[in-house]
Order: sequence, then C-alpha cells, then structure tokens
Amino acid sequence: MKRRLAAGLFLAALIFALAPAASAQCAMCANAAETQKAEAQKALNVGIAALVAPVFLLVGGIVVLSYQRRNAPDEPSGSDPVLGERELWRAPAVDLPLDKPSNRPRPSA
Repeated sequence: MKRRLAAGLFLAALIFALAPAASAQCAMCANAAETQKAEAQKALNVGIAALVAPVFLLVGGIVVLSYQRRNAPDEPSGSDPVLGERELWRAPAVDLPLDKPSNRPRPSA
C-alpha cells in the first residue's frame, strides 16, 4: 500500500514538473489558431477531437476492464460456461479412446 502511494506521488510530481513545457506548446497552438479564419479554427478543433477521442476510448476501456476484473480469482474456478463443470486441469476436453488398439500398421524398427 505504501509503495502505491509513493508511486502515485512520484507520478504526480513528474506530471507537475513537465507541465510548463506542455503549456508552452498550448500557447503556441493558441497563437497559431487565433491568426486563422473561422473555418480553419473549426477544422483545427475537429482535428484535435479526432486525435484525442481514440486515446480516451482506450483508457476508458482499460479502466472498465480493470474495474470488472478487480475481484477475479487467481486460480481457475473450474466452472467454465462453455465446458460445464469439467475441471480443465484434470479431465481432457476431448475424450480419446485410449484403451482400444489401433488398426494402423506399426512402423518397423
């Protein structure tokens, strides 16, 4: 628990340390966008939204998956809805007739 807190504080400090460099880029973009016509400004806003949307969708998907699996067991439970109550590590998925002799010719040594 203490390691997570320390890692979170370190990450927050790193983000705040890099914030001035990021804000300088935003100022340059804002100055460039202000000199454009209204149509170009609208196109720039649409382009920014198109670049940011996939990132938000990916991060949101990761958050949803981790929230759903937060209490998942470490070991398989053995109750797979596809295979029923069969325990995967003890019984094979396909029952092979191992006790019947084969009709195939055996290779000679």
